[in-house]
Amino acid sequence: MTISTEVKLIQVPSGVSEEKWRPFPLFSGRTPAHDNMACHFSVLSPGHCPHPPHEHVEEELLIILDGQADILIADGPQPDGARVERLGPGSFVYYPAHQFHTIRNCPEAPVTYLMFKWQAASEKPEQLLGPTFFNFDLAALPDSSEGFAPHLLFEGATAHLSKLHAHITQLQPGAGYPPHADEYDVAIVVLSGRVETLGRTVESHSVIYYSAGELHGMKNVGGMIAQYLVFEFHTPRVKLSFSEASRNGLAEKIGSTPERAWMIDRLIRPIRSIGRRVSQLMS
Repeated sequence: MTISTEVKLIQVPSGVSEEKWRPFPLFSGRTPAHDNMACHFSVLSPGHCPHPPHEHVEEELLIILDGQADILIADGPQPDGARVERLGPGSFVYYPAHQFHTIRNCPEAPVTYLMFKWQAASEKPEQLLGPTFFNFDLAALPDSSEGFAPHLLFEGATAHLSKLHAHITQLQPGAGYPPHADEYDVAIVVLSGRVETLGRTVESHSVIYYSAGELHGMKNVGGMIAQYLVFEFHTPRVKLSFSEASRNGLAEKIGSTPERAWMIDRLIRPIRSIGRRVSQLMS
């Protein structure tokens, strides 16, 4: 199955009845950038762990949507001596390939969490970026008067990606940005507020996935500030196009300040979109 653009509205269940742990698949398949990209959310009952620490070739992101849980980072398949970090809503962890890990629900209420899992390299990749935690209080984010206010969380090379980038954005009511296309896959997790994209209204606990080359824009259509996590999955598989080479040439001629880089990107972006459209018509 090939993934294009996905918008998944998640209804957080109140419990998992007799199952103790239940995953809910959202999407899985190839993208222009990845051999496989999968996404699901799970509900875990109090006092339970879905499995002992395990490892696999794929990389993962785990985002807490509701409740709290302990994340275990271990050196092997036993939890003894594991690093333990407790995460709450909006917080997340990145698992490198072949890193032993698991999740454990210790509080008294179920925890709901979202996972992205991907692969785009060899079966035995070299580990680059290590386990990375972001545990923060959404209410403590600095207020901004700007309509669109992104805050960088981290970025770095991984075993499967030339760059994994994460930021959180605050979008004021009525603010947004026009449709554009990126040369990498983008996942958005709405944490609060209500936004509109691709003609659909998306509220908290929901997931938006844009494959590389897909046009997308966003607007806050609610009455409160919208907050959402953004993950960019950059991969060497998406080769430099003619328009990118032209942009690089322009950058050498007129400089590389942030303002000039922004101008170059806006000048070249329409050309890049036309090039993709021509390629689609000829294929």
